[in-house]
Amino acid sequence: MQERDYTAYKTLFNQSQTEYLQFLKNTNLQRYLRERKEKREVTNARFDFYVKTGSSFVAEESGKVVGYVASQTVPFMHGVDKLLWIEYIVVKQNHRKQGTALALLQKLLDYAKHHKITRIYTTINPDNQPSINLHQKAGFMIEDRKIATLTNPDSLSMKQKRPDKPQHKIKR
Repeated sequence: MQERDYTAYKTLFNQSQTEYLQFLKNTNLQRYLRERKEKREVTNARFDFYVKTGSSFVAEESGKVVGYVASQTVPFMHGVDKLLWIEYIVVKQNHRKQGTALALLQKLLDYAKHHKITRIYTTINPDNQPSINLHQKAGFMIEDRKIATLTNPDSLSMKQKRPDKPQHKIKR
């Protein structure tokens, strides 16, 4: 992935977000409303971050970007010293089911081997069966997990105050 891919990356990202929101609108209205409010967007800074990782790639056909995988190396997480985190895999609708996403994953696997990365993680929406199928085809084990997300740390509050418990001094 290079700086010149920004416009294509942004266009594909926006198309995939629109497609995802439409899916949610038809299947899970409550989640649709929440996701629509949190609208994600591509900025130059976010795109540059993925370019600099060296582990994000585009798929091209006739010189045009038709898909991408955006990922980053994480130095330590889940007891693993070095892992690769896949943030997005996006392929243009009219290029799906042609091996593009699998080729992008293969490029990522080659990158991981070359950089001695032993684990690759991602999250998959449980309603996204094509993504589940893709990852299984590539050899990923799909586990049923729940994700805990706090979107506004300023609103953090304890559900129940416990004055009967001793106060702890928390240090860095």
